[in-house]
Amino acid sequence: METYDHSNWHGTTGGTPWMQRTLLWLFRFIPTGFFYAVTALVIPFYMLFDRRGYRASYAFYRKRLGRGPLHSFLSVYANEFKLGQVVMDRFALYAGRKFDMQVDGMPEFERLSAAEPGFVQVSSHVGNYEMAGYTLQTPQKRMYALVFAGEKETVMQQRALRFGQSNIEMVPIADDMSHLFTLNAALLEGSIVSMPGDRIFGSQKSITCRFFDAPAPFPAGPFLLAAQRSVAMLAVFVMKEGTRRYQAYVRPVGEGIDAGLPARVRAEAMASSFAGLLEEVVRRYPTQWFNFYDFWK
Repeated sequence: METYDHSNWHGTTGGTPWMQRTLLWLFRFIPTGFFYAVTALVIPFYMLFDRRGYRASYAFYRKRLGRGPLHSFLSVYANEFKLGQVVMDRFALYAGRKFDMQVDGMPEFERLSAAEPGFVQVSSHVGNYEMAGYTLQTPQKRMYALVFAGEKETVMQQRALRFGQSNIEMVPIADDMSHLFTLNAALLEGSIVSMPGDRIFGSQKSITCRFFDAPAPFPAGPFLLAAQRSVAMLAVFVMKEGTRRYQAYVRPVGEGIDAGLPARVRAEAMASSFAGLLEEVVRRYPTQWFNFYDFWK
């Protein structure tokens, strides 16, 4: 176990609360494609003024994917544009727009949902994981979703409204680590716990995994929680494939790990399994990797 901090980039939704409320209102009357077009025009300004984010993204395409200079530059633009589309889709959803989502691996989610024990659902900052909260739901279990407490008020309110209709309760990350007690209690009562598996907040303990042919730190929390409670873990990735279409992938994490091994060893094996699944998805959707800092530092 090591300590590492990913909190140098929080990834909050941009804009003031007034701007976000106005955007919600506009989505009721204006097609989503119009907002995509506006996003395409403003991306160059983000690339110009957010130099740290630009350098991190450019290095990802150059060093990790081995692309040439021009290809890497265009990939950064495509990456920023895809993020803009994902953010617009969230506001469109808040405004009542509908999206189609296909799920690959739904039987595994249904099997664990029907079983008595709780389980951990681990997410990542690729695609649009929030969409999973509106599709991957079950009346049999309540989901407790760990979320970054510093997100903008408008977004948190809309999430709470939508998640409340989907049997999901948000658990903000607390400085005093009290959120861990909530998540532990949720697992003990047989509920689902959703946690990000690719960014370190709160506790800075990490597990180093091989990721894109280099060592990278992953948060220890989700994997230790699952290992210590001896519960199953699912990785869920929700990727944008069209203007109004998403594809979700549900994958078991750490299948076949010897239950007799110490919890720490099992947690490390689960983290390595998740890193492999995440790399597979990112290689398939390279412009939907939304970690704008040096992940490998």
